[in-house]
Amino acid sequence: MYQSYDRNKLVREVGELLKREGLDPIAQDDPKPEHAAMLLLRSFGIDPVVDHVAALKGSMNSSWEDTDEERSRRIRS
Repeated sequence: MYQSYDRNKLVREVGELLKREGLDPIAQDDPKPEHAAMLLLRSFGIDPVVDHVAALKGSMNSSWEDTDEERSRRIRS
């Protein structure tokens, strides 16, 4: 039986779970949360997929300049 799950949805859900548990999750660049989610899903025999419409909408919410500036701030701190 084929099973799949949206890796980005898993990342969001895990982040929300950690916050409910009183933790402050901060996404890392190595490994990226999306990559780790893919590995986790595969380890359970589930194919990771991406909702391309949701991914495109998410990328349109901020400009590349905003993303670049946020990345620079994280590196400096």
